Amino acid sequence: MNLLKSLLGKFKDTELNEIQRNLYRHVDHISNQIGERNHVSYYNLEKTYEYILNELQRFSFSVDDLDFSHEKITFHNIVAEKRGDQKPEEIIVIGAHYDTVINSPGADDNTSGVAALLEFARLLDSYSSNRTLRFVAVAQEEPPYFGTNHMGSYVYAKRCKKKKENIIGMIALEMLAYFTDKRKSQKYPLPALEEIYPDVGNFIGIVGNNQSRAMVESLAENMKQDKGVPVESIVTYAGVPGIDLSDHSSFWKMGYKAVMITDTAFYRNPYYHRPNDTIETLNFKSYARLVHAMRIAIEKLDSNGF
Repeated sequence: MNLLKSLLGKFKDTELNEIQRNLYRHVDHISNQIGERNHVSYYNLEKTYEYILNELQRFSFSVDDLDFSHEKITFHNIVAEKRGDQKPEEIIVIGAHYDTVINSPGADDNTSGVAALLEFARLLDSYSSNRTLRFVAVAQEEPPYFGTNHMGSYVYAKRCKKKKENIIGMIALEMLAYFTDKRKSQKYPLPALEEIYPDVGNFIGIVGNNQSRAMVESLAENMKQDKGVPVESIVTYAGVPGIDLSDHSSFWKMGYKAVMITDTAFYRNPYYHRPNDTIETLNFKSYARLVHAMRIAIEKLDSNGF
């Protein structure tokens, strides 16, 4: 038994090291070598789109470029799909936006989400899914597009709704790699939450609305079993500040169940939307453990539903 535990431990360590290397490679390329990417730095936005597209095409998925236009500018939503074996009509969407706010390389916001998306695609490439898994990289989440009908995720969610697709749940990957053990480093939008949740920013948050409660609970339960990083979750109404500040809100608007997984952004990360949101500020050890735990939780979500 001790030998088996030792072998399993070594296997997990090897897997975690590979995940960490891949995450670092993606974050380095997108945030360092490409940098700021948005409607102003359009060339960089296109370079990022090409990088994501090329990475996803390495795997066995069907990959589509769903472009859309606004004010005569063409943007790209990229969709990689792994069709389910038993319930292909039921779709789980895993998404992340790849644009940044102006004047920021966006290592955490949201290169960390994109890198995790690409790593999930690699990790799940050989996985036989019951349901259809979609990996979606969307453009134009940041201002001036946020909250408008021109967000990439809104365009995509509206398209899914028009096609009457049975999306049983969407997971938005929104800033995943800033962790700190400093006391009083974690803030909250409401004073009451300070009495419930930790004041140390070393956990990952899972956020959902009441419709998505079962999905939040399933993800939280299964991620906690892996013991990769501490997990906290909240199910609340859209009026709580910050609760809807990512692409999951576009799916809420279309009536779909959706959650955000996040390091809580500006409630913790002092470099949010700044030029120094750089790769050096990220904790890749915790980030890799998180991705490993999330991979297991996604598989459980696919197998058991919620």
